[in-house]
Amino acid sequence: MVSINISVDQLIEVINGMDEVDKIQIKSALEDDYVISEEAKAELLRRKKEFLAGNISSKPWSEIKARYESI
Repeated sequence: MVSINISVDQLIEVINGMDEVDKIQIKSALEDDYVISEEAKAELLRRKKEFLAGNISSKPWSEIKARYESI
């Protein structure tokens, strides 16, 4: 996996400079990455309901990010 550190504005500028074929490939890759199954949707809704009811709490992004960077 390649990692780059640019802002969203910079990324949009790069994408806008690409030809249509490359833009289509990027769009397709992003859409494929964000397909959520019905099971996953149900789990997300269940967790949201639990959170709103006060049964679970949120965590700061820095804590979540650190957890997954250590894997």
